[in-house]
Amino acid sequence: MRLRIAAIAREDLAPALKNGGFDAVYVAGGAAEALGMLEEILRKREFDLILLDDVLAKEIGRSKLSEIKYKHPLPAIVELKTARSRVTSLS
Repeated sequence: MRLRIAAIAREDLAPALKNGGFDAVYVAGGAAEALGMLEEILRKREFDLILLDDVLAKEIGRSKLSEIKYKHPLPAIVELKTARSRVTSLS
């Protein structure tokens, strides 16, 4: 049995994910849109794993994500770490 994997990402990361063989890639412009997509995915229960862009995860907030994971232990929600979250401003 193959895992069905969805990803929720900002527009800049989405093309790489779409070429990565995921079952679905959702593009979110911000935290509110990502939360809506996440809730819809959880409600439909079509996926075994959800990858969440680390930039969106940071915008949503750790406490909110922890609450969602507690209420919905499955599918697993995993933060996708990227180098973008480590970039700091020089100004």
